[in-house]
Amino acid sequence: MTRYCPTGDGAFEDWVERCPGCGQALQVEPPVAPSRMTHQPVDEAVVYLATAPNEPVAQLWLQVLEDEGIRAMAKPAGPGYGAWGSVATFEHELFVLRSAHDRASAVIADLREDDGLAGG
Repeated sequence: MTRYCPTGDGAFEDWVERCPGCGQALQVEPPVAPSRMTHQPVDEAVVYLATAPNEPVAQLWLQVLEDEGIRAMAKPAGPGYGAWGSVATFEHELFVLRSAHDRASAVIADLREDDGLAGG
């Protein structure tokens, strides 16, 4: 009998008791797949928040904002995807909903201070 990780890390043989990836106890039923759209659409303006120096920093900032309950997105600045080199080295602009801008600005300011990054 196959057993499943409750967090979706896969199916395992019946002798396995815990997921090797997350450590959760396995269950008999497969986990329910999350809905692709976990948030309702919002009819609100999306506004510029900040520019991260590169993609890894942008992804870190996005994760911190998400952990704070703030929806955000990033797009590469600079020459774009068709340029030579990796988009990961380009600056990335972050955007949030207008209603979350002030709170998101405070979060980004704290991150910049912690990382020693200055300005815009």
